[in-house]
Amino acid sequence: MFVRSARYAFSTFPSPLVSVQYLKQNLNKVKVLDCSWYLPQMNRNAELEYKKSHIPGAIRFDIDANSLQETSLPHMLPKTEDFERSVSDMGISNNDRIVVYDGMNIFSSARVYWQFKYFGHKDIAVLDGGFPAWVRENCAVSDAPPLIREAKYKATPQVHMLRQLDFILKNIENQNKGKRGDQVLDARPAPRFNGEVPEPRPGLSSGHMPYSTSLPFSQLIDQKTGLMKTPEEIKEILNSLNVDVNRNIVCSCGSGVTASVIYVALERIGLKNISLYDGSWSEYAATKDVEIKKK
Repeated sequence: MFVRSARYAFSTFPSPLVSVQYLKQNLNKVKVLDCSWYLPQMNRNAELEYKKSHIPGAIRFDIDANSLQETSLPHMLPKTEDFERSVSDMGISNNDRIVVYDGMNIFSSARVYWQFKYFGHKDIAVLDGGFPAWVRENCAVSDAPPLIREAKYKATPQVHMLRQLDFILKNIENQNKGKRGDQVLDARPAPRFNGEVPEPRPGLSSGHMPYSTSLPFSQLIDQKTGLMKTPEEIKEILNSLNVDVNRNIVCSCGSGVTASVIYVALERIGLKNISLYDGSWSEYAATKDVEIKKK
């Protein structure tokens, strides 16, 4: 069980990712969040896994509980005041350095990274390779609950990081008229993007938005190591897709989770002109009379 001080005089992380070795050496200087979340078809229980084994001192962050409750769309950004209250209850202050991880290398932790960044938190990073990498390196694990001290968190939403449906529709309209729009990168698997297989959410058409580009998030992860690919490899992938890194890029997916993996990858190569469509395909495809492309 770890006791964390409320304030640290550290500069921001130099990268959106930190290594297992870094976290191991700085475990008493950061707040660690277990952000594991799984799709129903994965047949895994994030809460039970956390209670059984987690990085020592890690605080549980439930994506579904920390999302907007007054909507049928999955894990949308919560209200600012709700986020402030929840994070304060976790004992997290604005000055804390945070490292987030999950049980699938880099998956849901990227969403929590983006969410904290949206609410103005500067000192946050994703554990590269997640809990599997931590365990693979024979690092200590614990089943003890963390000791949480009272904290007061104040959020400052960074609205430029967020795109909503009206923006997406206008972006498509502009490009239909021959105007240059923002580039949209879709993190869903290619068969869903191409409309070849059903969406996992009942009643939702597969396919993709006009002018969007398929970039399955798994392509950004080294399948042998579970680590995110190098900046050079990420740049090569973008180049192969004819993505212009000097233009604005919007990250999308099924429900705003794996889009965040793209977001982290783009930050890793130094891009600033990036945002995320929170509603993603769950919202777009459920909207009446929108244009849906196949293949």
